[in-house]
Amino acid sequence: MTKHIKPLYIVAHVNGKPLSRLLIDNGSAVNILPYRILQKLGKNVEDLIPTEVSVAAFTGESTKTLGVLPANITVGSRSSLSAFFVVNSSASFHALLGRDWIHTNHCVPSSMHQLLLMWKWDEVEVVQADSQPYQSNSNAVEARYYDGAFGPIRIRDYKVNGQQ
Repeated sequence: MTKHIKPLYIVAHVNGKPLSRLLIDNGSAVNILPYRILQKLGKNVEDLIPTEVSVAAFTGESTKTLGVLPANITVGSRSSLSAFFVVNSSASFHALLGRDWIHTNHCVPSSMHQLLLMWKWDEVEVVQADSQPYQSNSNAVEARYYDGAFGPIRIRDYKVNGQQ
């Protein structure tokens, strides 16, 4: 049941730089860019257009934006100029594209099908979701008990009266 509730992440280019983990969120009215990603794009606060706008997070907590970054976004074969509200917060996404971007680009996002349909007159372009938005790591740990007098101590399974 849970494989159909994945968020819709795509890969795109922002100001010509590839960026993974762009969250398509039709529940958000605006586009959001975390401050740490602003720095990765080679920009800083002086590059932002000042604004007095605050945005509300999913939790209802209000955050004052640092400013607005106009950016060229390329998704699939389509490029468009969009405004990102930059916030100083930690987020699981590198950028969030909200209804502003979705409607401007005539898109139909489908988190269920993990794709984005982009309409252009009589043509439809399908942009597949990023199938691996996060890196997977595996760590193995081996633990042993150690006694200074004996060295490493091995613990083995044992059975008492047929019970483990």
